[in-house]
Amino acid sequence: MILYSYFKPTNMKKTLFFIALCCSIIATAQYDIVYNLEKDGIYPQNLVVTSEQKQVVNGQPQDITTIISTESDYIVTDIKDGIYSIDIIVKKMSNTTKTVMGTETMSSNGASSNPMNQMFKNMIKDPIKITMNTKGELLSFDNSAQLTGLTEGMKLPEMQLLQIEGAMKKEMSAEKQIDSYSKITQILPTKEIHIGDSWEQVTTVNSIATFKSTTTYILEGVTEESYMINSSAMVTTPEDATTDLMGMKAKYDLYGPSKATYTIDKKTGWIKKASFEQSLEGTVLIEKSETIPQEVKITMSSTTTTLIE
Repeated sequence: MILYSYFKPTNMKKTLFFIALCCSIIATAQYDIVYNLEKDGIYPQNLVVTSEQKQVVNGQPQDITTIISTESDYIVTDIKDGIYSIDIIVKKMSNTTKTVMGTETMSSNGASSNPMNQMFKNMIKDPIKITMNTKGELLSFDNSAQLTGLTEGMKLPEMQLLQIEGAMKKEMSAEKQIDSYSKITQILPTKEIHIGDSWEQVTTVNSIATFKSTTTYILEGVTEESYMINSSAMVTTPEDATTDLMGMKAKYDLYGPSKATYTIDKKTGWIKKASFEQSLEGTVLIEKSETIPQEVKITMSSTTTTLIE
């Protein structure tokens, strides 16, 4: 009698209405995803970038695998008017390159007798200083201290030290670094969204050359503790694009898709883990010059995977 009473048509209608109401509330819930960091808070980020390149240079195949690893802490030193001042402390960094000639590793934890290990040690002595708003937009980026005394203690000829310092300062310029860091921090929507909503960000891709790409992000799901975000983009270089490649003029034609998944901490907005993959393929044509008597054509394909924990 009790079961029959509960499952009477009137009660069933109430139950179905309640379920429908709950589903409606979940479906229409809005989420304002922002960074909510605390002063003196420490937010770790471990990053591994693996790049696999397959090249054919004037008919000769060349395969190169590069693995870059960093362990960092982001320390919030001040918060004012919604702007975070942050010191990025790089605790450890390494670079491993694999070619047909063998494997070479440079590491801040390696022996100082290797000059490149010493350079990595120099690079992590001082913090990178940034300011960032609650949506992850980097408002300033200062890595000048990181690049000061770059070759100190490196036992190499003076001319070689100058060449290394010049190349590293160009590669590690604030302009390039802010683009790389923005790809990690500036992924949040600028307004409240529902599950299934999408938004776009213009990002900069630094490969053989630098070019812009529009990335589409989607809020795929929400749990009690996390937001799940997916992203995708198609990268295509501008028509007739050229670049300076180690002092040589080069034309390039590259294209390929990228995709990523992010798990964002609901309380802080910090990335708990992420996986990013970028594929590129195409050609690079190095024009003939005084140093190169004939043009060099490079056919290449690459896959770069970034893991964040």
